[in-house]
Amino acid sequence: MRQNLGARENGGRSLAPSATQIMADREGSLPVWVRAPKQGHEFFSGCTRPKLYERAGNGLIRSVSIREPGKIKGVRLFHLASILAFIERCELEAKQLHDDQSQF
Repeated sequence: MRQNLGARENGGRSLAPSATQIMADREGSLPVWVRAPKQGHEFFSGCTRPKLYERAGNGLIRSVSIREPGKIKGVRLFHLASILAFIERCELEAKQLHDDQSQF
């Protein structure tokens, strides 16, 4: 991450990075973490909100929930590289299935 996570703010207390700071971190031109869209499809992967939550729940992609202590609400972020790797695995499996079927 580009941000200094050990920075001191608010009277010397160490603060964890906010979701906005984490989402601003990038690998090249792509963000490291993305939020699920409220409606429609996620911009970089084309996945819908329910599919992102389903795949994260099944352990197929990485996800993290960021919530301040004592708070009920937080933000869930999805690791974009793991989403794209999942899509590539699906592509490879489909190609292998096609190749296996074409041999017969």
